[in-house]
Amino acid sequence: MPDKPVLIVDGHLDMAYNATFHRRDLTQTVQVLREREDGAVTGMSAHPDSLERRKGPEVHPPGTVTVALPEMRRGHVGIMVSTIMARVQAPSVKSHNAVRTQAAAYAVGQSHLHYYRALEREGEVFWIKSAKDLDACVAMWENPTPETPVGLILSMESADPILGPDQVQAWWDAGLRSVSLTHFGANTYGHGTGTVGGLYPPAYPLMDALRAAGVILDLSHASDLAFWQILDSWDGPVHASHCNCRTLVPGQRHLSDDMIKAIVERDGVIGLLFAEQMLNPSRDWDNPATHMPTATRTMAAALEHLDNICQIAGDGDHVAFGTDLDGGFGRELSPIDYDTIADLQKFLDIMRRRGYREEDIAKFAHGNLLGMFRKAWR
Repeated sequence: MPDKPVLIVDGHLDMAYNATFHRRDLTQTVQVLREREDGAVTGMSAHPDSLERRKGPEVHPPGTVTVALPEMRRGHVGIMVSTIMARVQAPSVKSHNAVRTQAAAYAVGQSHLHYYRALEREGEVFWIKSAKDLDACVAMWENPTPETPVGLILSMESADPILGPDQVQAWWDAGLRSVSLTHFGANTYGHGTGTVGGLYPPAYPLMDALRAAGVILDLSHASDLAFWQILDSWDGPVHASHCNCRTLVPGQRHLSDDMIKAIVERDGVIGLLFAEQMLNPSRDWDNPATHMPTATRTMAAALEHLDNICQIAGDGDHVAFGTDLDGGFGRELSPIDYDTIADLQKFLDIMRRRGYREEDIAKFAHGNLLGMFRKAWR
């Protein structure tokens, strides 16, 4: 047992979406945010600082908040890969980040970018754009204070905010370091989760520009055909920022064992997602009739996916946190022994009880993702 918390890198969070769509001040504690949002779906909170909510059929219930910057610091979640997130798809009650045009996706993406710039200005985050920045942030977290900024590596979940290959360099210069081409549905560049189909022709020149800039490609949310088309066309670094194992939980959203093998062969890293629909084998992502409104599984369920990936890879070098916590769901669909993101340290204790060595725990907590980015930025 280490004498201090282990540094955690969370490979997938949606902080800007969480702040702008749900109107959350993520510099406040989770407790303050919960008090503000008490009654947000069924009526106005009695709290004097409650947030007025939109009414009508398009409201997407936010779920009970679990992620905020003070809890990240408390749990030693010192670095996050956090998203710009907007996709072109007909809006509905469930399509919480969908817009109708690519121009609108670009506008939303820019708003997320500027949200992170505002956090940087306030000293809340430390922007990581290079290996030198990464090393500096890790050094900060050797002996953190309550004011130590959380490191930010900027990613994009669906490439819809990139209007074309000629824009890639500008996004890179702004700090973008990882991109997934698709999200839910069929988007600008191809087919994603819940669809059957592959990439659209504009995806190929976009990938050429992403490769030239140095961006890492995220295979999360690619349809099965798009997944293999990407690997056929892309010779750069890859990861799957937030995916679990299809052999354990059914549904196209997850990675098959062959997909896991392909990512391992590319020396990529797979981030484990801490949501009920990704952890419960009785829930088939492709069958809404199996979806339940509350969680039943503990954090230990994620260990089954970790074990499976390690068995396929033959080592512990290709798996990490990619929790997606508060990414369109709240505590209601998070593991039942989880309250806030500070509890990720408890998952490391579960690994210890299962016999994982401290060396492998450190790889999972931070080492594998740090190594992936250092290698990509070499």
